[in-house]
Amino acid sequence: MLPGLVLNVPAIALKSTVEVAAIIGPPETSGGVQPGADARLRYKRGSIEVIFVGGRACWIKLYNPRNLPFSKDSLTKLGLPRAKPTYVNSTHVMSWSNLANLKEVSIYGGESGSVSSVLICVQAAKVA
Repeated sequence: MLPGLVLNVPAIALKSTVEVAAIIGPPETSGGVQPGADARLRYKRGSIEVIFVGGRACWIKLYNPRNLPFSKDSLTKLGLPRAKPTYVNSTHVMSWSNLANLKEVSIYGGESGSVSSVLICVQAAKVA
């Protein structure tokens, strides 16, 4: 049985820091800013990290998402539709390209068939 919605990714994709905080709560910490990024903020005891580029949420990472099973069906717990993965390594990673207006979604396998992390590239940063 899958847990309830872990994170509604489409609701925070490309949103500002203020809009993201209104949806998932205020950030608890900030990390070092990566080249090309405005901010790197952590939420929910560090379990969600969002990198903002141009003032918008462009990268989203979930760490140890509440016993989420390593399965393509887990997409629905991220607010995304079920879809066939673009790439699969049956024990380590499943990736989807161009899913629900997102550039890429990757789910990484952990212990006992659970997910260790999820990485979402909302859109690639434009290099000037």
